[in-house]
Amino acid sequence: MLLLIAAAISATARSDADSRSCTAAANDADCQGDETEEEDVSSPFAFMKAFSKLGSSWSHIVSEYVSVIGAVDGYALKTDIRAANEEEALGALRSLVADVASTQEKKLAWSLRTSPLQDFGKSIDDIFLAFLRWSAVDDHSFNDDDESCSLLGSVNHRAAFLTGDREINVSKAFRRLESYINWMQSVEEFISDPPVTFESILPSLDIFSINVAHDRCGRLVWYVNLGQTDLRAFMDQQPRETIRMFVWVAHMLFLDEGAQTRGLVVIDDMDYISFYKYMTMLPIQVGLSIDRFLLSVTPIKTKNVVLMHRAPWARTAYSLLSWFLTKKMKKRVTMIDTGQEVELLNQIVGGPDYIPRDFGSGAGRIESDLIATDHLGDIR
Repeated sequence: MLLLIAAAISATARSDADSRSCTAAANDADCQGDETEEEDVSSPFAFMKAFSKLGSSWSHIVSEYVSVIGAVDGYALKTDIRAANEEEALGALRSLVADVASTQEKKLAWSLRTSPLQDFGKSIDDIFLAFLRWSAVDDHSFNDDDESCSLLGSVNHRAAFLTGDREINVSKAFRRLESYINWMQSVEEFISDPPVTFESILPSLDIFSINVAHDRCGRLVWYVNLGQTDLRAFMDQQPRETIRMFVWVAHMLFLDEGAQTRGLVVIDDMDYISFYKYMTMLPIQVGLSIDRFLLSVTPIKTKNVVLMHRAPWARTAYSLLSWFLTKKMKKRVTMIDTGQEVELLNQIVGGPDYIPRDFGSGAGRIESDLIATDHLGDIR
């Protein structure tokens, strides 16, 4: 589970028919996000009612939310094909793919030609391996007493490597992989010409402030900093550019070995963003599509979702939406209140050596994250 609140509320983002920029409507209350707005949507009733102003409804939000989170972990069947090790699993998955890619049309879709593999030095087998490793994670373990990692959320428990049992669920991996293929096909017009590369999405990355690093336990940490994001520029850019950026970022995340074997942590500094600014960041279909991709399609096991500097409406949002979360999902969420940043971030990632310098309280020491060290130097 990644951006927990975003998974639900981006379904209310600005409609395609109303995709005007906030620059062109600078006097519009929906674009300014003043303190009055925050007061108006801080109570549960006002929060639920506010969605009607955005051309949606609370019932629609709940429906979309339940649909997304219901597919986060996938499912297993008694008849599923299982393997004892990665080599055996990879062979079995290749066979399943060969069977389904029997026609020319299917063969083209399953060629993964639009996947940005070159930037990461990866192959198709590396994508297959990511899905297989995802399927091997024990979804029923909370890892509360894991001696290998004392950080909040702990790390992936992978039964296949601990016991040697046939716990790599090849069929489960294939189902998730098929969802990935279908989603990539659905946005093919945006990501095929030109191909998605780091250089092509760099302008979007310069607008949307994110950092990626490993923590003390080797987990991958995705830092999202709305306070340093140019929201107006983000809203003004074409939806295709936003999709391309998230496709590249998602592949960087799930192709990382630390994310595959140890897990992912998402830390979102919301910077007290107003309700209407947050809700109008993306066109509705773009927001829904990206949420499904990140939460229900990519092979990522998220160990902790951290939300900090929340405005009153965001607190209300989580209190309402948490009713629909399982016990396991609730244990994956950490809220950081003002004044707790240093202490809790240290408990989550292991100290300032694992935090970007300009993130949150500014106590971090990371000068260059993985995006800068692994990719930026290649083009500058």
